[in-house]
Amino acid sequence: MEFHLEHPLSHSSSSSIHNNDDALPPHSLFLVEQQHMPSPHYSHTLKSSASLLSNRNHAVSSIIQYSRKLDDPSLTYLAVNYLDRFLSSEDMMPQSKPWILKLISLSCVSLSAKMRKPETSVYDLPVEGEMFEAQMIERMENVILGALKWRMRSVTPFSFLSFFLNRLPELNEDHSVLKHSLKSQATDLTFNLQHDINFLEFKPSVMAAAALLFASSELCPQQFPCFSNRICQCTYVNKDELMECYKAMQERDVVEDNEGSNDTAVNVLDQQFSSCEESAITASSPKRRKTSTTRPC
Repeated sequence: MEFHLEHPLSHSSSSSIHNNDDALPPHSLFLVEQQHMPSPHYSHTLKSSASLLSNRNHAVSSIIQYSRKLDDPSLTYLAVNYLDRFLSSEDMMPQSKPWILKLISLSCVSLSAKMRKPETSVYDLPVEGEMFEAQMIERMENVILGALKWRMRSVTPFSFLSFFLNRLPELNEDHSVLKHSLKSQATDLTFNLQHDINFLEFKPSVMAAAALLFASSELCPQQFPCFSNRICQCTYVNKDELMECYKAMQERDVVEDNEGSNDTAVNVLDQQFSSCEESAITASSPKRRKTSTTRPC
């Protein structure tokens, strides 16, 4: 069965998943989510080493390049999740050879593609011009699988969006359009923030809750205090971590507004990796469109 980021533990068919889009995730997701994150020291290690950060950025760029023709943002997100978890489990070498990073990136894309569409094989990957043979990719896949302890059904922020939205009774059937807009904007924000190492330390559930709060502050600011209180009442959410993550999103948004950047995360990565003088970057997300009017929830 195809793997869906919103339903990591579901083995249902694609049609039944989409027909049950608002189903609450099992509470066990909150208990196992840290098993699907990079190790705790990973973010600090990247921030303290320009070489390691550069390696990670080049690997992410390769994933974007390899997965672009597959045209599946969820596949790319899953591959980067595998990459970060793998790199954090290994003793990362500052001077890792470029071809090794490419092989790791390609293998992460291959594993992600197989999770998204099980019938996918190594031979389906767009690797024209690369020197890697199928057996080499499959051997690296096995190394990654071992490092990740075969936990490939990653629990991500997308797994918690519907859970938190359903904790907001104010979003009844009369506000279905707003509910969809909140989820859509939080989803876009989550995709873009994966490139920013400042958010690697936050648990997926915290990222999801903060992204929804950020979306509500733009789409329905009058109801933001109510939404914030409702989400903070969740037993599994640490309020301090939630507010720290939310404030980080606010600060990032202010920086982007000041820079006046309209570049997408992919464009920024492509532009900066094309220059050999760039040793470390933080990719920017697209500017989100502000609503022209305030609609109360």
